[in-house]
Amino acid sequence: MEKDEAVSTVIALMLVLGIIATAIAIYSATYLPGLKQQSEIEHSHEVADAFVRFGSDIDHVVSQKTSARFSEPFSLGGGDVLLSPVRSSGTVTIGDEPLVKVTVDNHPPASASLVNVSYVPSFTTWEPQGYRWEYGFVEVTKDGRAVPQSSRYSTRAAALADGGAFLGSFVDVVGSGTDLEITVVNLTPKEGEAFITGSGIATLTLNATAEEVSVTGVSRIVFEDLTPDSMMTDCLDAICNDIPCDRYDPDKHTLEFDPVGNPVSVTLRTVTGEVSVC
Repeated sequence: MEKDEAVSTVIALMLVLGIIATAIAIYSATYLPGLKQQSEIEHSHEVADAFVRFGSDIDHVVSQKTSARFSEPFSLGGGDVLLSPVRSSGTVTIGDEPLVKVTVDNHPPASASLVNVSYVPSFTTWEPQGYRWEYGFVEVTKDGRAVPQSSRYSTRAAALADGGAFLGSFVDVVGSGTDLEITVVNLTPKEGEAFITGSGIATLTLNATAEEVSVTGVSRIVFEDLTPDSMMTDCLDAICNDIPCDRYDPDKHTLEFDPVGNPVSVTLRTVTGEVSVC
């Protein structure tokens, strides 16, 4: 009798284990793929939101042209759910794009430049959809193609056409013809911290500092467009046309002054923003 009871206990335990194993198998085969995809979708939205917020941080530094520090953390990977903790991974890369070089006489020039920040997912169970911030807007990237994330723009060309005001804010000139203050914003990737890959937490950081130098008896100011498609030409034309000078070369955006009869003083400010990821 005791042997029969022991056997029945083992059989009951095996039945319970069989039920548990069947439930886990059904969960893994039926619900798990959908849950992982849903988790990846939510992670993709989180990355997009982080890029939008970081773009706003950059907008603040460019528009205010002042010292500031911002950071935006987000996860490089997603897709970890119950009974499947394996996460996807991602890669963040920061590049630079020169805009304008301003030279006052023979003094060291001040440069205005822009960064681009891109995120590319890997080993994801959802669409391999990435994001890139550049020229003041966020793009959705996939298979070498890019479209603006915002519904305001139907194409990338439309977003670029609307980005002239943003690019124009990288160079600012205030003051009269004899006392000028030129401010440029120079966004650059931080050396050694412009790339990261993995599945953990990454933090985008913008650290902006300002410095200035004064030059008296200025005889020449040159604004050099460094963009490949002359994207800054209209902006530089508007700036130069508002500055009274003795001679202006519109092709080279060169202003010339008479240091004796028309003495000009220039305060050249540079707001340097180091963009990093770690």
